Amino acid sequence: MSTNRTLDQRLQELEDREAIRQAICGYGYAVDGCNAEAVGSFYTEDGIYAVSDAGTWEGSEAVAAITASDTHLSLVTTGCAHVSTPPYIVIEGDEAVATCHTMVPLRRDGEYFIARLSASRIELARQDDGGWKIVHRQNNVQDGSSDGPALLARLNEAP
Repeated sequence: MSTNRTLDQRLQELEDREAIRQAICGYGYAVDGCNAEAVGSFYTEDGIYAVSDAGTWEGSEAVAAITASDTHLSLVTTGCAHVSTPPYIVIEGDEAVATCHTMVPLRRDGEYFIARLSASRIELARQDDGGWKIVHRQNNVQDGSSDGPALLARLNEAP
């Protein structure tokens, strides 16, 4: 971090990082609350959500529609949570990348277990209003293959 940056520049970076964290974490709360409008609002209109073993949703409306899918509703009625770890964020101008783990604890037989663990790389863009939205989110399931670790290894790679 350069010491030659102004206080305003440093404050802007902190605000950007917080807005990015809000978009990443807010998705989990919104999807578990079946709040399609909020889920879609975290993505650009042509944003992509790609899950290595489950498919790809293209466009904010398609991502929002996840909340009404039978698969998702069965998870919610069983008892689940979409949880993100604190993201590692790289910002370059009006683009950013956040790297984190995401997991889905699920309830079965009165107990919770981690049903899914993924490596996530989330590309975001600053919007005209100064906020941040997800352009592309790639989740690679942590299943012992090299896909998840390879995605996490890109942690310092700029957008």
